[in-house]
Amino acid sequence: MRDPARIDRMLEKLRQVWELDKDMRFGQLTYNLFWQMPQTKRVTVKIEGGRDATFRETIDPFHVEDDVFEAFLDRLIEARTMIVTDH
Repeated sequence: MRDPARIDRMLEKLRQVWELDKDMRFGQLTYNLFWQMPQTKRVTVKIEGGRDATFRETIDPFHVEDDVFEAFLDRLIEARTMIVTDH
């Protein structure tokens, strides 16, 4: 069983990172965080548009373990780094 104490720890760290860019929406925040992590799986999706279809790279963070995400948050907090938003 995963450590239940991780929840409060991670929420506090997520709050600290979010405060680096308070105008960011929660969805933007989490997407951008996972986008930066090399452990996040990249997937290509097909977007239908009438007769045309385009392909777009996106992310699938489903398998990123909490300890890996927490360590990533720790690095951002330590560096006081704004998260990357252009991808």
